[in-house]
Amino acid sequence: MKFDQITPRAFENLCYDLLVTYNFHNLIWREGGADNGRDIEGNYFFRNTIKNLETKWFFECKRYSSGGVLPADISSKITWADAEQPDYLVFFISSYLTNNARTWLEKIEPQKQYEIVIIEGEDLKNRLLKYPELIERYFSLNRYEQLFNDVRDYKTKFNINPSFEFLKEISENIDLAKLDKNEIGFILFNFYNQFNLFENRNEYYGDFDETIIYPVLEHLKNSVDNTSLKSFEAYKDDYDILGGTGMFEEMFWLNDEDNIHEIVKYNFQHYDLHLNHKQAKEKWKIGSYLFVIYEDLAFEIFDSEETEIRIIKDFTPEKISELTNNTQDEIVNEYKKYLKNFSA
Repeated sequence: MKFDQITPRAFENLCYDLLVTYNFHNLIWREGGADNGRDIEGNYFFRNTIKNLETKWFFECKRYSSGGVLPADISSKITWADAEQPDYLVFFISSYLTNNARTWLEKIEPQKQYEIVIIEGEDLKNRLLKYPELIERYFSLNRYEQLFNDVRDYKTKFNINPSFEFLKEISENIDLAKLDKNEIGFILFNFYNQFNLFENRNEYYGDFDETIIYPVLEHLKNSVDNTSLKSFEAYKDDYDILGGTGMFEEMFWLNDEDNIHEIVKYNFQHYDLHLNHKQAKEKWKIGSYLFVIYEDLAFEIFDSEETEIRIIKDFTPEKISELTNNTQDEIVNEYKKYLKNFSA
């Protein structure tokens, strides 16, 4: 178990999963942003024949690639605990306490109304040895492959959508060469579906980062040679758009002088499609269509029962009129106008 081989976020997740095995409840993982002095908080019941006692715990998870933990690294967490008074403050540390930090804690702990518990790297490893499933999940060479398979399974069984953060982890860490077209399509469609969540939040921060998916697009650049979407031909004249997000929606605002300054440049267009909508109900299907521009290439991706990926080499704005989904010729000029809006 080498803690420096997993990300700080994964280390927090590992600590969270360990607490679940320890039967803590009401666990809250304070992911990202201000954590109010703890990464995780939870409760624990102490039971005996006389009285049951519920206790409040704060957990701080510190993953270090090298070196020990200094007093300055934990002092702010002590300050928060002083203010909120949990029963226990626990530090999970991937490395070790420095002598200065250990001496400082020994001096201040008698002054506290809560107990401070330090679980250093070697102690944490010994604890994890009792739970082989956690070691397999976080430290085996194929942990990202297993995670990816689990999430696809959850999507199929429970319709649970993978998060933006999960897709980032997969895009950056999994061996894409081991994935087939359906698995690549799963990543891409779910990634661009996340745009709806970002756009429709109460406050839009402009933090939908397309670069996260670039490793997948780079993989497609070097692995796809298909130049047509044959699977779409059966629906080409019999589909309806249920909803769309991306650059074509942004282009709608080009003629709105009041809102044109709010237009954002995107390199994708995603559609949910109602297939065979002109036919009898038993022949209706749902499909997903994605158009993505990457460097001097573009990709068309269609999924109904199977995923098919088309590459468009030497992409130029004129080639938008050649898209499989019956894109109108006049959209070429609109797209050029859209690009000009972002030129210096």
